[in-house]
Amino acid sequence: MQKSQNSLPRTLMRMNSAETGGSLVFLPDFGGHVIYAQPIQKVLSSEYSCFGARLAPDMVAVLDDLSLVEIAKRFAADIHQCDIPRPVHICGFSFAGLLAFETARHFSALEPWAGELFILDTRIRPRTVGARFLRNPMEEMLYAARYVVRNWRTLLPGMEDPLILHRYGQIRMDLGNHAEAHRAIIRQLYAKMAEYTPLPWTGSATVFRAEDIQWGYRLDDLGWGRVIEGPVTLIDVPGDHLSMLRAAENAAVLADKMRLRLEAVQKESVNV
Repeated sequence: MQKSQNSLPRTLMRMNSAETGGSLVFLPDFGGHVIYAQPIQKVLSSEYSCFGARLAPDMVAVLDDLSLVEIAKRFAADIHQCDIPRPVHICGFSFAGLLAFETARHFSALEPWAGELFILDTRIRPRTVGARFLRNPMEEMLYAARYVVRNWRTLLPGMEDPLILHRYGQIRMDLGNHAEAHRAIIRQLYAKMAEYTPLPWTGSATVFRAEDIQWGYRLDDLGWGRVIEGPVTLIDVPGDHLSMLRAAENAAVLADKMRLRLEAVQKESVNV
């Protein structure tokens, strides 16, 4: 039985309602929220209904036992079952890009995929160090050197900093910059990211890449071409990984480019 549009599951919260267009669902970041989506939602709110996904209380209670795939599968099922405007577009920034990909993959198995997956500066890297060196040895050597320089103190036995999360090949998280109430969830989700291996998907995606980048970052598709078998559109936006959304002028550019891409997706669906 479908839920009405006014009765959303605990995993979804309404950010705004629009008379036309479809729905844009933002997946939660490491802290379990979608604050990063606010500048995008403000620009698109007159044209699209925006929703934020969140961990429901029953999910938080057993979060240790849930994999990233299982979390995304729950989000996909709840989005499918509720009567929000179609088509559904799914978006995630940084870590949330992984959740967005998995949610879109499961959602498209529940109903025909007519929307777009938006990945905001999330990179998929091969899990093993050997595979990363074989794929791009020079870039991996530079990354390894930077990793050691930045983390040499905490790499020494007995010198670990409990507030620093930085596994090789993953982004660095300083829990000291986050509220204490959020640290447990961040730590749990960070570990799930390390265990996650994406499976191929036949849908379409738009990948937004920050222009202020490190070695080789702009020159590839951030690894998504290896797992997304459908069309992947690459769009560069101003700023680095954080300022692309935190700086108001950069976020406005990103939101405008997302609007143009949504319009293009709509035209492509009409012409099919």
